[in-house]
Amino acid sequence: MDHEARIRLVLAEFIQLRDDKRFAEWTELFTEDGTFEYLSHVLVGRRAIGENVEALLRDDRGKHLCANSVIEVADDGRSAEVRSDFVKIDPVEDPGSGRIEIGVMGRYHDRFVREGETWRIATRRVIL
Repeated sequence: MDHEARIRLVLAEFIQLRDDKRFAEWTELFTEDGTFEYLSHVLVGRRAIGENVEALLRDDRGKHLCANSVIEVADDGRSAEVRSDFVKIDPVEDPGSGRIEIGVMGRYHDRFVREGETWRIATRRVIL
C-alpha cells in the first residue's frame, strides 16, 4: 500500500472511530503532541483532544462524511499536507422518518507525519 492509500485509510478510520465513539482508538490517530483546532478551541495532545471530543460527541447521533481529499506527500515521504471536505448529517427528530439534515459542513486542513510505517495526524484545523 502506498503513502496516499495509507493516509486515506487514516481519514476513513478518523470518521468511523469518532462516530462509533471509540475515542481511545480514535486519539491514537494523532501524534502524541498533535493539535486539533475548531471554532475557538486549540487542543494539544492526545489526552486533551480525546477528552474534549468525547464530551462534545458523547450523546451525538449524527454521522460525519469525508470526501474530496487532496493529498500531497512530501518528496521524502515523511509528511503530507491534506485537505478534505466534510459534512455532518443529523437525524431529524421525527421517529421512523429516516430523514436527515445537514448539521455542519466545511474543510479539514491536515498535516500528517509518518512514524515508522504508521501515518498520524500532527495537526487538524477545521474550517466551517
